[in-house]
Amino acid sequence: MSSNPGRIRGIFRGRICTGTIVLLMVSGCGTVKTTGTARTGTEQLLLTNAWDTALQKVDFRPLTGVPVHLDTTNITVVDQGWVVSSLKQAMLAQGVLLRPKAEQAQWIVEARVGVYGTDSQNWLFGIPQTTVPQTVTGIPSGTIPEISLAKKTDQQGMAKLALFAYDRGSGQLVWNSGTMFSMSTAKDLYLGGIGPIQSGTIRPGGSEFIGMKLPLTADESAEVEEESAPRTTKPKATPFTAPALRIPSASSDIDSFSP
Repeated sequence: MSSNPGRIRGIFRGRICTGTIVLLMVSGCGTVKTTGTARTGTEQLLLTNAWDTALQKVDFRPLTGVPVHLDTTNITVVDQGWVVSSLKQAMLAQGVLLRPKAEQAQWIVEARVGVYGTDSQNWLFGIPQTTVPQTVTGIPSGTIPEISLAKKTDQQGMAKLALFAYDRGSGQLVWNSGTMFSMSTAKDLYLGGIGPIQSGTIRPGGSEFIGMKLPLTADESAEVEEESAPRTTKPKATPFTAPALRIPSASSDIDSFSP
C-alpha cells in the first residue's frame, strides 16, 4: 500500500499549526509585586526641601577660625539624620572648625527646630462622597460616590530653625543666627475625574500628567526661580550681642583644642 507524500506533509503542517494555537491560548502571564513605604516620597521631599532652603539662609561665617562643637540635643524631628548631617555640611562648607566633643571646642553652637511638618488643603467642585442612612422603610441605605468636576489638593512642607553660639568657659553669648523659615509645595489637580496634574516646588522640572511634562505656568516659573536663584546677598542675622571672646594668638593655641 503506497503513501501519498503530499498528504503526509499536509497532515504534519496542520498538526504544527494546531499545536501553536493551543500554546498561544494556554500561555501564562507574569505579575510584578509592588510595595509602599510607611511615609510617602512626597512627604519626605516636602520636609527635606523646606529644611534645605531654610538652612541655606544661615550665615555661619562669623564662626570661622574658632573650634566649635555642634549641640543637636534639641533636634528630635523625624528626619533627624538628614537634618543633623546637613547642618554639619553647611558649617564645614563655610569654613567652621567642627569638633566632635564639647571639651575640644571653645564655642558651643546649639541648634533647634521650631517647625518641621506638613499641612494640606483640599478643594472640590462637585458632589462629595455622601452616606445615605436608612430613614424610610423600603429605601436602601448606602454611599453615594464622589462626583467631581474639578478637584485640587495642595500640600505644604514647612521648616523653621534657629541657632546660637556661646563660649564654653564663660557661657557668654557670641553669635545668633536669627530665625529662618521656608516652605515647599506639592499640588495635584483633577479635571472631570482626569488626573492628577502634578506641580509644585518639589517638581522643578514643571507640571506632570501621567508622566508627561507640561509647560510651566507663570506662578510655577516664579516659584522655581526663587528656589534655584543663587543667594548673592548676605542673609539677615541677629548681630553679635556680646563681644567675641577669641583672642588672636599663635597657631599653637588653636592647635591645643584639636583632638
